[in-house]
Amino acid sequence: MQNHRDQSIEEVDKYHIVATFYDYLMRHVNYQRWFKFVSVILRKHRIKPGRLLEVACGTGTMLTQFAADGWDIVGIDKSAAMLQRARRKLPAEITDKALVVADMRTLKIYGQFDAVICLYDSINYCMNEKELTAALKNMLANLRSGGLLIFDICTIYNCRHNFRDYYEREFYLNLDYTREAFFNPANNRQTNEFWISRDGQDKIIYHEKHVQQMYRITTVEKVLLNEIGGCRIKGIFENYTHRPGSEKSERVHFVIRKE
Repeated sequence: MQNHRDQSIEEVDKYHIVATFYDYLMRHVNYQRWFKFVSVILRKHRIKPGRLLEVACGTGTMLTQFAADGWDIVGIDKSAAMLQRARRKLPAEITDKALVVADMRTLKIYGQFDAVICLYDSINYCMNEKELTAALKNMLANLRSGGLLIFDICTIYNCRHNFRDYYEREFYLNLDYTREAFFNPANNRQTNEFWISRDGQDKIIYHEKHVQQMYRITTVEKVLLNEIGGCRIKGIFENYTHRPGSEKSERVHFVIRKE
């Protein structure tokens, strides 16, 4: 943590302030490539544009692409601030019914969807196997029989090699923010902390702390097949490719069909 002497620190909920500059923070992410990757998988499994639920949809970047592709979309996210940003991207007639504040671990039934997606390591916010089981069970409950669930996990390898001791400072509009990240190999948890100040409020620092749990592939497989059941793993892929995912992949995508 930086030395914030003579400054007041205000703790805020995850994404309460970060939502303001989230799209800028993620500007390196090729969402178009990600959309194409998911779309190819859906077509391969003969899932035509129908109803799609995105869990942890954030600021709605992926939702806009699926909506433009003819999907009837619903997006949920725990952060109202993130959904407020998403509403700016989607047509009003869609956002009125399509964006819902909800926690993936206590997800309600929104209907029978042809596809459910949960991307960019959002599932890693499940802090233990019990929460992971609840989240995946709820996602599958929103799928029709034969529908497809696609989600990804950030790996232990990625955190250990790329985010173990990470630091950056950026300026965005009237915000000055510092991001500090570190990985704890003792419990496989990744922590990202943001220290944010606004112009004209130099003595107030907003602090957001984000903690994610990294899982091994075998753990996720066990939860899906032994704890949940009623589904079949159709693929475990490495970062945007159709190569088999492994513990040495930086990101692993799971493709699950509901039976």
